[in-house]
Amino acid sequence: MAYLPTIVLLFLRYDISSNRWQKESSVPRTALVDFCFGFAALDGELHVLSPLYTIDSKENRRPRLQKKGATILIQIYHPKKRAWRSMTTKPPSNCSLDFKTVVMCTIRI
Repeated sequence: MAYLPTIVLLFLRYDISSNRWQKESSVPRTALVDFCFGFAALDGELHVLSPLYTIDSKENRRPRLQKKGATILIQIYHPKKRAWRSMTTKPPSNCSLDFKTVVMCTIRI
């Protein structure tokens, strides 16, 4: 079985009284080295967006996008509850999302 290197995203909180960084949390689902992430802060929560990849179980190849269209994994962190939740969704268009070039912002309706 081939070893696939992974990345773990850590979130740190600075404690002024002790003048130190403390671990706040880490993203529950680790990522492969070539992953790209998008971050958005909405309603006091941190949203971590990434394309959802699958690994072909028949062959140990690089991860690939699902054939039925792109799927986005959204992992949401609530800092007051210190809890994560996640969901998957389809992008609004059939174009693949490249998180290296995507710009996100908050929109008030």
